[in-house]
Amino acid sequence: MVKTKISEQDKIQAHNITEEIKEILEPCINCGMCKSKCPVFKILREEFFSPRGKVSMLSNEVIEDVVFQCNLCKACEKTCSLDIKICEAIKKSREVLVLKNKGLNENNEMIKNIRKTGNPFGKNPEKAEKLYCC
Repeated sequence: MVKTKISEQDKIQAHNITEEIKEILEPCINCGMCKSKCPVFKILREEFFSPRGKVSMLSNEVIEDVVFQCNLCKACEKTCSLDIKICEAIKKSREVLVLKNKGLNENNEMIKNIRKTGNPFGKNPEKAEKLYCC
């Protein structure tokens, strides 16, 4: 992926979204109830990958590609007694990474393939409906 310079508008937008993320996660008391049902945490068994780990990281404005290790199943939200919208914060943090040109290369390749061939895999199907993206 070719890194381009981040525009001032994207920097401002990324900052504003980061503030929204902090507002969403502010009520969190780090009780850890969210990680009990998280399928990613159940497999990886590292706090860094748990919802609580991500909440702690995002609350401190540390936005890393670990947010792509969430499948957005909302199991954490269902167990949260404070009804914190963790998945919404994860989606917003992914948006910040894209604005900062730190999105996943795989996603960029898929978008390029869809624009070029109408297929996320880069092959032009003979009998398939056209897919639309971005």
